[in-house]
Amino acid sequence: MMFNQKLKRTAVFAVLCVLFTVWCQTGILSVASDYQATLSRVYTLEITHDLERFVRLTASGNKISAEGFFKNETVVDFYIAGAAMLDNTSKSFKVNFNGAFTAEYSGTSTASNAYSVIQFENGDMLFYRVEYDKGWFFGDNGLGSKTMQAVENYFTAAPEVNAHYVNPRLEPEEIAGTLKKLQEIADEVTEGIDDDYQKAKALNFWVCENIYYDRDARDSEVTEETVSLTNTLKLRRSVCIGIANIYGALLEAAGIKAVNIKGGVVAPTEGCTYEELPYKTVIHEWVAFWYEAENRWVYADPTWDRRGFFQNGKADYAPSLIKHFDISPLALSFDHRGDKAELRQYFKALEIFEEKEPEPPEINEEIPEEPVIPVNPDNSNNIEEAGDEPVSVPQLPVNTTVPPVGGIPENTPVSAEPAENNIILYALIGGMSLTAVILGFIVIRLRK
Repeated sequence: MMFNQKLKRTAVFAVLCVLFTVWCQTGILSVASDYQATLSRVYTLEITHDLERFVRLTASGNKISAEGFFKNETVVDFYIAGAAMLDNTSKSFKVNFNGAFTAEYSGTSTASNAYSVIQFENGDMLFYRVEYDKGWFFGDNGLGSKTMQAVENYFTAAPEVNAHYVNPRLEPEEIAGTLKKLQEIADEVTEGIDDDYQKAKALNFWVCENIYYDRDARDSEVTEETVSLTNTLKLRRSVCIGIANIYGALLEAAGIKAVNIKGGVVAPTEGCTYEELPYKTVIHEWVAFWYEAENRWVYADPTWDRRGFFQNGKADYAPSLIKHFDISPLALSFDHRGDKAELRQYFKALEIFEEKEPEPPEINEEIPEEPVIPVNPDNSNNIEEAGDEPVSVPQLPVNTTVPPVGGIPENTPVSAEPAENNIILYALIGGMSLTAVILGFIVIRLRK
């Protein structure tokens, strides 16, 4: 009888422990699922603030409307692609005398997502992802705010890092020559332009048209030399880091503050889809610059806007298709995820060669204390209003990491376990350990 009661108490205790374990793991797993938030629904997408290449897309039920204007291109069509549609589709398209266009597409999709397509007269096309669930909408995966948070919390690179990005051999004459050439290019491209936004646009276009993407380097080896300003300017080719470096340096030469953004991009052929973008990484780098007149950060990715490649030892030119200059955070989140941002002050690279003044030697001799005599002749305690109160100077974090040597080929998938997978793994290990303890405890109780 006593044995049965002991067995019952042991069994009840075991059940309670198991239930507690399940409850804890359920809570942990629910927290992990928050990393994979469902798409928020947005019904209006403005792809850019640039009024010279502006598009607004509006979703309403089974209909998507479009209106926009491209200064140097003629839009000839708008439609939905990438998904099978039922037979009830219809569309309209109209171009005004000044090049502005309006369009409307109506249809029921048999797939959960597709692409809205803007087609130009020369055959170029712009694609923007759109979702379907009993009607069209644009999905917000939360990466727009994540990227902006990284930009706003940028850190400042140390002078040594700046010097390595300019010239990894750290040769002062080469650094000075590279910076001089960059200043000359910036001055020439922005001559006669007063507005920083227009300067940044002109410099973005110059990079797109003059710097090739180096597929040969990506497929073999990416080094400090590959992405350095000296090498990129000399050879007129690099991978995304070098292209972002050139653009950031030209912006700095034009007096515009810019940061380099590190993160991931959608690259289906290299193992990263839109659905995997929140946690999977295909390494990429682009730029954000500060537009003082409108008090905002502006994104630009000349790597993805240029279509000229250097491959098999020769350059293959193709006209640039500007899509990511001043792209909106939501439109950017369709294919970019920013993790951190770095302020690289390339034109301060020569500071590491400057001689520092020696610090005065410490004086160890004890000085006898003397009484403090008030200075105010009227014996008042008034303090001068200006210059006496301490000023708090914010300290920015410093990055001491040099660019990768013998690095990773650009756009190569990196094995990066999502944060939620680690949480799940720890939860399962903890649960299994606790279960083993409980079973051991039961066996010991039964043997007694």
